[in-house]
Amino acid sequence: MDLDLAQVRAFVVTAEQRHFGRAAQALFLTQQALSKRVRKLEDALATPLFVRSNRSVELTAEGERFLPHARELVRLADAAVAAMGADGRPLRLDLLDYRLSPMFLLRRLAEREPALRVDKVAGGGFAHAVEKLLSGELDAAFGRVNGFGRPLPDELEHRVVRLEPLVALLAPEHPLAVQDALPLTDLRADGIWLPGHSGPAEWLSYVHELCTRFGVPVDDSGVSYDLRHTLEQTRYGKRRVTLAGADMELAPDLNLKVLPFEPSPLFPWSLVWRRGKAHPALKRLTALAGRTSREEDWCAYDPAHAWVPADDVSLAASARTTR
Repeated sequence: MDLDLAQVRAFVVTAEQRHFGRAAQALFLTQQALSKRVRKLEDALATPLFVRSNRSVELTAEGERFLPHARELVRLADAAVAAMGADGRPLRLDLLDYRLSPMFLLRRLAEREPALRVDKVAGGGFAHAVEKLLSGELDAAFGRVNGFGRPLPDELEHRVVRLEPLVALLAPEHPLAVQDALPLTDLRADGIWLPGHSGPAEWLSYVHELCTRFGVPVDDSGVSYDLRHTLEQTRYGKRRVTLAGADMELAPDLNLKVLPFEPSPLFPWSLVWRRGKAHPALKRLTALAGRTSREEDWCAYDPAHAWVPADDVSLAASARTTR
C-alpha cells in the first residue's frame, strides 16, 4: 500500500490539534478539503482514525497506534526536503491572522499554482513582521505598509495586491438591514461596535481614520473572546453593527446580514519582502500575486465611491498599473 504524504500530514496535524478547524488553518486548507484527506486515508487504511462529535475530535484505538508511525513518516519527508538545502524549503510568510484576506489570497494563488509551498505564521501584526523580514527569519509578509507606527524601512520592497472592501455585519432584524448598502453616515448615532477595540497598530489606525473622516463613533463596550463570540453578539444581542473584510469567511449558521458600505472603505494589503538575495520561489510568488491580482481585479478602485486613508491614496491609485 502506498500512503499519500499529504493525507498522513493532515492526520498528524488534526490529531495534534484535536480540532478540524484549527488543523485546516495550520495546513492552509479549507475544513472540507482537510476532512476529505483524512477520510481518504481512513479508506486506504480500511479503519476509522477519529471519533467525531459536535464538540470534540478524538483518536480511535487504531488512530493512537498509527500516530507515532505517521509522525515519523512526516519527519522523514521534511528531513529529505531540508537536506536539499534552502532552495527546497517552503517560503516563510507572515499573514497577520489566519481569518483575514491574506489566507483567502493564498488559497487563490495555490489554486493557480498547486506546487506553491508556504510555511505560514500569524504574528499578530505587520509591525512584528518587519524585524523578521529584515533579519531573514521571514521571506515575505502581507500587511498594510502605512499606519504601523513608523515608515517602512528602505531595505524592504512591497507591492499592493489587494484593496479589500470592508462590509457591515448586522442582524437581519436591524432597522438598517433593509437597505442594499449602508451609508457610513447612518452610523453616526449608534457607531460601529468593536468590543475592546484592540488589534494590530495598522488596523487600529485605519479604523480611527475611517471613523474620524465620517464622524462615526466606535462603540468598544462589552467583551469578546474571539471572532465567533463577536459575531454571535452582533446577531443576537442588542442593536449593533460591526465590520469585517469582504474576504473573511463567516459562519453561515448565524445568518448575519452583510451589506456594503457607502462609500466603500478599502483596506490595502501589500506583499512585502527584503531587497537583494531572496528565496528562489519569492520571485515566482510576487509574479503570480501580481498576475492574479490583475486578472481577478483585486485592486479595483473608484475614488468617487471608495475611501482609503490619506496615506494610502497614492498606493491605491497606482495599484492597478504597477502589478
